[in-house]
Amino acid sequence: MAFHCLRHSFATILISLGIDVYVVSKMLTHRSVRTTQIYADVVSEKKREASNAITLK
Repeated sequence: MAFHCLRHSFATILISLGIDVYVVSKMLTHRSVRTTQIYADVVSEKKREASNAITLK
């Protein structure tokens, strides 16, 4: 279980740092880039949440 969590964290961090999803996919040896795109969706959601938290007074 710990190794699997590490892979998820590793992929999410790489994508949040701007590493191309195809590169991350190859590093994780995913057969399909669609599998890796799940991590990109997580990062996109976090960016949306951060921008929605900004309020102008």
